[in-house]
This record gives sequence, structure tokens and C-alpha cells, in this order.
Amino acid sequence: MSDRIREIAEQVARITAENTRLLTHLSDSEKRFRRISHGVLRLQEEERGRISRDLHDGIGQSVTALKIQLELLEQEAARIESDLAPRIASARALADGCLAEVRQLSHVLRPQMLDELGLLPTLRWLVRTVRERTGLAVTLDSQGCEDRMEPDAETLVYRIAQESLTNVVKHAGVSAATVRLERRDDRLLLRVEDSGIGFDAEGVLSARDEDRGFGVRAMRDRVHFFNGRFELHSAPGKGTVVEAELPLTGGESQ
Repeated sequence: MSDRIREIAEQVARITAENTRLLTHLSDSEKRFRRISHGVLRLQEEERGRISRDLHDGIGQSVTALKIQLELLEQEAARIESDLAPRIASARALADGCLAEVRQLSHVLRPQMLDELGLLPTLRWLVRTVRERTGLAVTLDSQGCEDRMEPDAETLVYRIAQESLTNVVKHAGVSAATVRLERRDDRLLLRVEDSGIGFDAEGVLSARDEDRGFGVRAMRDRVHFFNGRFELHSAPGKGTVVEAELPLTGGESQ
């Protein structure tokens, strides 16, 4: 009987050791996955920044030069009362529109002020731009966020705010929204809220359809990669709240 008990004990010990090994391997794999995910996201942002700079400094400057030349031609044509004046004016207006689109695309890809000035000024610019372009009355409230923070955290919070406001404009059917940014010691909290038509939050987060709720799930996954907390509260007719809380130290190394 004692031999049998000893055999069972040895089997339990082997199983326990194997489970410990598997859990350690799983933990190591999860850490590697997080590091790889952070690296991929950082490379994406770097590429966005490069394309944004190319648009602004390359194509944008070229279109600006073209616009100036057309303005000079327009003035000269008007001075000599040439029949080409209206056509030149039309071409100049087209260049104006092209330049505005290039600048807007450059800012959407990655606003340079995010790297140069930080998160809070960039969020102020985002709120003002959304208000001017869409008419959505966005209110920004911040507390303790005047200083610069970790670049990855600033980028992630900006992307969440950008995606959330885009969703409000497209889907909420409401005229106002609020953005709150608050720093609590080593944590950064973002909250985007509207009182619109709402939706089934649980269904969107659990949906397997790539076209349904992909942006929201991407926000959630990026926050989780950062070892943060993501919450989405919404229901039909109840409005929507997007909330993300990020660690400002050690987020990547966990």
C-alpha cells in the first residue's frame, strides 16, 4: 500500500512540475507576444510618421509652389484681361483643395505636433478640428496632463480619442461629446462619452465579423498589450462611454 501511495505521490509531483513548466512557458510566450506587438505597433506609427512628413514636406511643398505660381498667373491674366483668367482661377482653386486634402491626410496619419508638443496640445487640435469639420460640439477636460508623458502612451491615447470621436461622428447621431484626460500618479485615464443612440457593446466586442466593431476591438487589444484597462459601456438608446486607463511606467516590460 505504501508503494502505491509513493507511486501516486511521484505521479502528482511529475504532473505538478510539468504544469509549472507549461505555465512558465506560457508566461514567457505571452511576454514575447507583448514585446512583438509593441514593436509592430511602434513600427506602424513610425511608418505613419514618415509618410506624414513626406506628404507635408514633399507633396505639400510642391503643391504650395504650384499654388503660388497659379496665383501669379491669375494676377497677370487679370491685369491683361486675358480669357485664360477664369481657367487659371479654377486651376488655382483646385490646387487649394488639393493642398488642404494633403495637409489633412498628413495630420490624420500622424500629426507632427504629437511628437513636438505632446498629447494635450494634440488633443486640443483634434477636438478643434473635429468641431470645425463636422459640427460636433466636443468638449475637452484635462487634469494634470500638462507635462510630457511616455511617447507610446501619448500615441495610444491619441489614437483611442481619434477613433472614438470618429465613431461618434459616424454612428452616434448626436451633436455633442466630451473627452476627459486625467493623470493619476503613474496612471493615465482617457474617457470619451456621448449621449447618442448607443449600440450593443458586448456584441460588438465579441463579434467575429472583421467589418463589425473592428476599430473598437483594436482599441481594446492595444490597451491590453500596454497592460492597461479598457472598458466600453453602451446600449441602444443609452449613449456610449469609452474608457482607457494606461500605466505610465513599465507598460512595455510586463
